[in-house]
Amino acid sequence: MPVARYALQYAAQLAALLGPQWRAASADSSTFAVLEGPDVEFDVRTTAPVRAHTAVTVSTRPRGDLVWSRRSDYRGEASGVIGDPGPVADEIRSHIMPAWQDLVTELEARTARTQAAIRHFAPLAAEITGATVSYGSRPGVADIRWKGGHAVLWASDEGLISSPSIEITRARGADTVFAVLHSAAGTARRCSIGDIGEAAARLLGDGWSATSSPWGVASQIEHLDTPGAGYTLAVAEGHLYVSADLVDESRTYLNDVSDADDLEVLGACVCAVVRRFLNDS
Repeated sequence: MPVARYALQYAAQLAALLGPQWRAASADSSTFAVLEGPDVEFDVRTTAPVRAHTAVTVSTRPRGDLVWSRRSDYRGEASGVIGDPGPVADEIRSHIMPAWQDLVTELEARTARTQAAIRHFAPLAAEITGATVSYGSRPGVADIRWKGGHAVLWASDEGLISSPSIEITRARGADTVFAVLHSAAGTARRCSIGDIGEAAARLLGDGWSATSSPWGVASQIEHLDTPGAGYTLAVAEGHLYVSADLVDESRTYLNDVSDADDLEVLGACVCAVVRRFLNDS
């Protein structure tokens, strides 16, 4: 194999040694190129002038489609000389790629969890606030906008939601958004029907209240302007449901929640059902 005269030629030699799934890409530089493989890219760096014994370094590039693209506990790197690509190719094949594949498998699983968490929570937040939701190119991130402001939501791989950026122009919007964000940040705990009703009333806003029935088997949620025309929260057949007191056959089951969910999450789900009733009336 002839001695490479520039980084791209060296990267092409590595690709030939590693197999048909590998290729070299130009970076318009004699001392820098990119080596592309299955789900991985390497920076190939050397110095000028290029000679047979000129040092060359090959290192993994972060995967931009993963949430943890800046994770730095593993950075695959191999060094050699530009006149002998064989040892570097062996290092990539036998050590760097197995470690890289393990890392990517872990990060892909964590990314999938954040995508599921944000796509479950963001629409619920949007329904409560009357906001619209958009998703960017980074998994686990959503942008919600409502009359009065907007917020960026991030999901961790543990399913916790945070917001690094909130812009508020209306105070009531702030109250609502902070309540919604809080609904994803609590720790799991058991709660009563009355607790859930009160959590929903807080999210519904000014004028709403919740009153527990005797023995705590149900909660009456209503607005002070419409007494007697509220909503009943109770349990049947092991599932929470909400029904509108003045609407026949309006019982709506919350099949996607359980007693393992946080109080504020349960309250947010009940709040969303009540708001759907209000929008349909």
